[in-house]
Amino acid sequence: MSDGLFHALKAKLSNVSTREVKRGEIIYREGDNAESVWLVEEGLLGLFHTSETGRETFLRVFGNASILGHRSIMAEENFHASAIALTASILISIPKQEFIALLKSDSELLFKVSAIIAKDLRQAELRMAGIIDKSAPKRIIESILYLRLRHPDQTWTRKEIAEYSASTVETVTRVMTQLEERKLIAKDKRRFDIPDPQMLIDHQDSF
Repeated sequence: MSDGLFHALKAKLSNVSTREVKRGEIIYREGDNAESVWLVEEGLLGLFHTSETGRETFLRVFGNASILGHRSIMAEENFHASAIALTASILISIPKQEFIALLKSDSELLFKVSAIIAKDLRQAELRMAGIIDKSAPKRIIESILYLRLRHPDQTWTRKEIAEYSASTVETVTRVMTQLEERKLIAKDKRRFDIPDPQMLIDHQDSF
């Protein structure tokens, strides 16, 4: 659904200006004023929360044709998490006032945004109730994307990946073996590389 909103928003913009960001660049920080909505033209962004003790909690990955920052603007809140470029990316920024003006002038666009927020809220409520969650393979794939791209020089153990993805070491081993067989990751002893991050995220629902 988000890709439909991405194209609908982009088509409404009178002046599309893109911003190229490097891997590791912070797009916005947790607690910042929400002054823009961001569209991912190309690349991968990671969303994470940092606790008071400094521990990072990975929340989700945004790929091509994703939108982020809209919920905070709609709720008139500061950003609840930080966004970082996991790969070199091309982004489109829509200033807060322009985004709000677009929604006020286009009821169909407003419906699309509201539908995405409602869907995200439903999933969050069900996760809190313990009824639904992302599948273990999807959690593992998103975690290794985040860990490998966010901290490329660190060697991550299966135990650490399991802890980060709320999975078991056995499940991590099985999923990573399948990923290697499909050539979505390349392992070298204890390290692993991701030849094509976008291809990996595109295949996460096939497990």
